[in-house]
Amino acid sequence: MEDISANKAINIAVEFFKHSFAPFDIEDTVLQNDTWLVKGHVNIYGMKSDRILTIDSKTGNIVSCE
Repeated sequence: MEDISANKAINIAVEFFKHSFAPFDIEDTVLQNDTWLVKGHVNIYGMKSDRILTIDSKTGNIVSCE
């Protein structure tokens, strides 16, 4: 099975963030240890915060959001 691309990881993150946080911006995407780390700037109750969405690079499944 081929790893998902950075663009696919970003698309997954956009879908996740748009349902959980609004507004948001994707800042950075890094492949590390078989996982994509997608950093987003989100708005939570009027306060800006950073969230990192961890996506498995093999399956495209979301592992965590911190």
